[in-house]
Amino acid sequence: MQSNQACEKIELANSCGVRLIYCQDCQVVELEIGAISVRLCPEVIQRIANVMMKASLQLDHVTAINNKELPQNAQPQMIH
Repeated sequence: MQSNQACEKIELANSCGVRLIYCQDCQVVELEIGAISVRLCPEVIQRIANVMMKASLQLDHVTAINNKELPQNAQPQMIH
């Protein structure tokens, strides 16, 4: 991280209280969720996105089962 001058940051995404900001100088992505801020290396962002997508699909599946929309033995499908 640079200490003697301000870094130039690029806003990657901003929606519903979640924001991703990239600092090219520091090679860091800042994930802001409300008042919480986490600094991550850029490679981790893709892994987090994949985990969140899998969790979202699982949650949809569980919700559908609870609402009797899918057979109980059906598995969620992920296309990548």
